Amino acid sequence: MVHLKSLSKSFGANSVIQDVSLEIQAGERFILLGRSGCGKTTLLRLLAGFERPDHGAILIEGEDVVSMPVERRPVGFIFQSYALFPHMTVYDNIAVGPRIRQIPEPEITRQIGELLEITHLTGLHNAYPGRLSGGESQRVAIARAIINRPKILLLDEPLSALDASLRHGLREELKEMQAALGITFLFVTHDQEEAMSLATRMGILEGGRLLQVGTPSDLYNHPESPFVAGFLGAVNRLSGKVERQDENGIVVALGGGLKINCATEFKRPPGQAVSCFIRPEKMFFCSENKSSPDWNRINAIIIEKTFLGNQTLYKTKLQDGQTCTVPVGHDSNEDNKLSFQTGERVTILFSVKDVILFDKPDKSERTHNDLVC
Repeated sequence: MVHLKSLSKSFGANSVIQDVSLEIQAGERFILLGRSGCGKTTLLRLLAGFERPDHGAILIEGEDVVSMPVERRPVGFIFQSYALFPHMTVYDNIAVGPRIRQIPEPEITRQIGELLEITHLTGLHNAYPGRLSGGESQRVAIARAIINRPKILLLDEPLSALDASLRHGLREELKEMQAALGITFLFVTHDQEEAMSLATRMGILEGGRLLQVGTPSDLYNHPESPFVAGFLGAVNRLSGKVERQDENGIVVALGGGLKINCATEFKRPPGQAVSCFIRPEKMFFCSENKSSPDWNRINAIIIEKTFLGNQTLYKTKLQDGQTCTVPVGHDSNEDNKLSFQTGERVTILFSVKDVILFDKPDKSERTHNDLVC
């Protein structure tokens, strides 16, 4: 459907897109996720034709569109600001494209009627943008783009201006609309939850480079770099050195006599400095003393607790001084059975399969939302 080949773009000395190659299949909801300034919007503008790449090719259904003018490209574009015409009604905003193409007005009316139903705007065809809510404005922008029957719809953080509760509902509506219309979506966002809830597949962009592509669960559970692991959610990071490797994986010495087992194909020689990443939700407290080769057990002391309503986060300190955070959910049937106080000694349990190993990164690789241990 869409094929980007070794795409690069610079503005002066600033390299914004660096050798990006990507294939998006027809009917996908593909999400580009990255921090502000990573090149997400520039990549969309290259696809739409608002910018021209320095190198590389952009193919849509096999046709290279790099030299094709904006108005001829089979793409629709939804801007962050929606860019509705304030002096036009909802109907007239949506009708702009078909009227330019000289579609008969009765046919325009029929198409708009169908779209108003799909986008939950029935009854608002005579309303002006100034009277619309943020969610309604977003739906009008989508209807205006898709009435032109683009092959792919580009959405540049269209939910960023909305409050959290409205964004959640509109994410579900976007999925329903995309399924009903059968149009390929390429959606960019900096919001991890938004990306994982919307995407059939997603890609992580950082510094103009595409780091990893896959399903949300693949990227979350099998990150290929420390950046991807930390950017997609909280992680506990334990530093250590490889002690030995056998047929079951790697044994890592953390310090202070602590050792953990890692069931992994990761190959590193003894003495290699590594970082062990474990998602907080993969860790839990255990009172039993039984040992198992499938589980790691480490002793710690509670040094901080944070109540978050549905759960409490316990920050713990290991005997080698490193820290990790363990969440405990609040089950009304348990009467807060697992409740600990600061200074209390605990045992943390986690599977050897839930440890992800990387070469120990330098400080520049740490992200703002890591829970670093």
